Amino acid sequence: MAKRVLAIAGIVLFLSMAVQLVPAQEDGTDLNSLFNEEVVTPSSTPDQTAPGSSSGATGQGTTTAASNPLQGLLKTEAVRIGGSVTGTVGISGTWNDPWTKGIDITAPDAQQLSPALSSLVYFDARPDEEFRVHGSVKTDWPFSSTYSVLSSASLTGSTLSTTSTSITVPDVRVFELFSDFQLGDKVYFRFGKATVKWGVGYFFSPADIINLQPIDINDPTAQREGPLQFRVLMPFGPSQNTVSFYTIFDASNPDFSTTALAGKAEFVLGRYELGLGGYYRDDTAERAALTLTGPLGKFDIFAEGVVSRGSPKTFYSFSTSAPYYSISQPKDHRTTLYPSATAGFLYNDQDNNITAVAQYYYNGEGYADSEKSSSIAVLNTLLSTPLSAATKTTLTGLSKLFAYGSGRHYAAASLSFSEIGGSDFSASLLGLANFSDLSGLVQPSVSWQIADRLKLTGSVLFFFGASDTEYGILRPNSPMTLSVSLSAGTGNF
Repeated sequence: MAKRVLAIAGIVLFLSMAVQLVPAQEDGTDLNSLFNEEVVTPSSTPDQTAPGSSSGATGQGTTTAASNPLQGLLKTEAVRIGGSVTGTVGISGTWNDPWTKGIDITAPDAQQLSPALSSLVYFDARPDEEFRVHGSVKTDWPFSSTYSVLSSASLTGSTLSTTSTSITVPDVRVFELFSDFQLGDKVYFRFGKATVKWGVGYFFSPADIINLQPIDINDPTAQREGPLQFRVLMPFGPSQNTVSFYTIFDASNPDFSTTALAGKAEFVLGRYELGLGGYYRDDTAERAALTLTGPLGKFDIFAEGVVSRGSPKTFYSFSTSAPYYSISQPKDHRTTLYPSATAGFLYNDQDNNITAVAQYYYNGEGYADSEKSSSIAVLNTLLSTPLSAATKTTLTGLSKLFAYGSGRHYAAASLSFSEIGGSDFSASLLGLANFSDLSGLVQPSVSWQIADRLKLTGSVLFFFGASDTEYGILRPNSPMTLSVSLSAGTGNF
């Protein structure tokens, strides 16, 4: 209890000092800044979103609000219902080690047919001016899962007989469900399960420490799932400045030790936005975060810096002696400091339909080069010794968990060119590299908008890296995957 009291006092003191140190602006309070953290409702036109943009303080890649934020204070007679549906059929073939073995286009080493259908449906109700309820659910084809459960058991002598039965459970998941209410015009509350917008990064976001899902590099602007929380938000000063406090509950083990406390102050400084945040969870980490976004010439720039004392990450180590590996617990590194940082830019040329994004990421939770090399050498030794098949399978699986995110220096970039020359064709290029071991991936793609809600996309995914690198372990033999995907009936309603 004493730790939690100190944590609360520390977060409040930290944010109070930040509020006092940052000079006030002359503009009037804009309610847009209070509600831009609302859910991202589907948009009929897919746009590139400027990383971290939450007000007008951006350059070319300005975020478009999903709805008028003033609606959060207005009474509506009807409940608003909407959503999106996504349908795709994909065909892919994978060739292992194509650079030395060559490619027989008719004989891939693996092939896959991937039909997919998913939907999000939301409702939004404002029964009076100071109360709002929002919720959304997701589902995916085949819309249910079947499980085998024990229905009976009997013991005859020393023989145990069991009977199982199958049950089918609908696959419908609550993505968000929360209510907004307020105390006059000074304090705004939210309770429920909702996305929290803390980070400003595009491909990487170490400051996004509350949401439950990491950024998907193939869909970096997708809304990510958030936790159950109680938020108190207060605007202050004559500008679009806010301070927020959070209580965040753990879904799997709700307890005092697993309940996190957080606070964040956000300031508008001319055309730039500055964020200062603090986070505390007794069983994992304390974190301090700094974010900055704004325009620099024709570019939108964004940056984050985070210092964490402790980490929820699982670390792996390997030994030539049984049981051959060890898996860390958060308590094992609870007092270790992990600094992380990222910076990048977004360029959006709307006249020529060109968008470019690039970002560098220092991963403080990555392994040192010497530690990583030593672990991989031990793994290779173990996998070449006459161990049991089960042990080798376990070690192979652990090696992939160890390798993922193991580097300290990363970079990612994307370049897209839509409606080339006024046509229905678009092209893009995505790249991700672990500069610590020189491994990564590259994916060029071309799309043809055949008709409204009917698009054909072809792409080639290349992996590169030696066998002792991150992507050499995750995707051995540097495979190449050729994919063709048809998006059919995808849209918003």
